[in-house]
Amino acid sequence: MTIDLASLVSGNVFAFFLIFCRIGCIFMLMPGIGDAYVPARIRLQLALFVSFILLPFLLPQLPTMPDSALRVGEYIVVEIASGLFIGFIMRLLFSTLEVVGMLIALQIGLSNAMVLNPTIQSQGSITGTMLGMLGIVLLFESGLIDMTIKAMVQSYAVFKPGIFIALGDMTHFISQSITDSFSLALRLVAPFMILGIVFQLTGGLMVKMIPQMQIFFVLAPLQILFGLAIFAASIGTMMAVWGKGYEEIFMRIFNIPVI
Repeated sequence: MTIDLASLVSGNVFAFFLIFCRIGCIFMLMPGIGDAYVPARIRLQLALFVSFILLPFLLPQLPTMPDSALRVGEYIVVEIASGLFIGFIMRLLFSTLEVVGMLIALQIGLSNAMVLNPTIQSQGSITGTMLGMLGIVLLFESGLIDMTIKAMVQSYAVFKPGIFIALGDMTHFISQSITDSFSLALRLVAPFMILGIVFQLTGGLMVKMIPQMQIFFVLAPLQILFGLAIFAASIGTMMAVWGKGYEEIFMRIFNIPVI
């Protein structure tokens, strides 16, 4: 009985705890699940459940329980750091929608209209809050959440358990994620940037031609009206482009197939 218990502790229980360290940290920062409005108890239960499900698949990739307590602590620190790093990448890619919403609000004249954004628990633009909530809905209603789970599994092939992430690899992942996120944001906000430039040029020409006219009171309502019309007409396409870009970035970073 003692031998069986020792074998259990050194095998499955230790492996389950290592998986939970990484998955739990990912769920702390993961969009949708890691947001402040989700109770901590729910996140804990999901992390335990997913860790239990992934245990038989990841068990061959995990190291055996070492004899040294210092080595056990090192494994735990490595898995926590890996989970926080992966969760940070997920949050960084998801924050593209908030940046796009802020830029859209700036271009259509709604930059001062702020509301409470529940995903970040602070004030945010109206368009950014709306896009963020739609992104969470799209994440769970499409195959993106399945791809996120696949990324968690594939992360064990990219970031080996028990081995600290090299500083060069970490820098490469962060810079690549920021570059891809910024490029995706520019593609989404391009129509509104054009709208803002057109209105600025129109206002400048009208000031030169009719100096007595109060240009701001004439163009501001039109800018908001046209901006909201373009936003309403293009929001479906924007979310589809974002979902596709989110999927492609994950496929490239974690080397997983497109769903």
